[in-house]
Amino acid sequence: MSETWLYDEHPAMFRAHPFLFILLLISVVGIVAIGVWWVLRKGERLALSDREVLLERGLLAKQRTEIALSSIRSVRITQTLGQRIFNVGNVEVFSAGDMAEIAIKSMPRPDRIRAIAASRNLDLLPQR
Repeated sequence: MSETWLYDEHPAMFRAHPFLFILLLISVVGIVAIGVWWVLRKGERLALSDREVLLERGLLAKQRTEIALSSIRSVRITQTLGQRIFNVGNVEVFSAGDMAEIAIKSMPRPDRIRAIAASRNLDLLPQR
């Protein structure tokens, strides 16, 4: 004797609860995006000492850029309205030419870099 099932006892989650499935999918994508952002930010460090500015990038493979404070010509800090609200900004350090030797995006409290550079008598470009 053959049995005919009219419905599955365990329907697919999407068909049974489409809004819950979409919410779960968005949550998982958001958590993955935050994880990727965190790993990228952990691999970036900007340090200012008495003699030099140091930018280090990378977790496993490292890229290191150093500029002597005496050779720095200008520091540019740019902030959008959203960055100003969250107190982050883009920092560029120039020693010669039109290309920034050190550029870091979305750095927290960029005004600290401006204050430290100003105390070292560096020529600073105005904020945009």
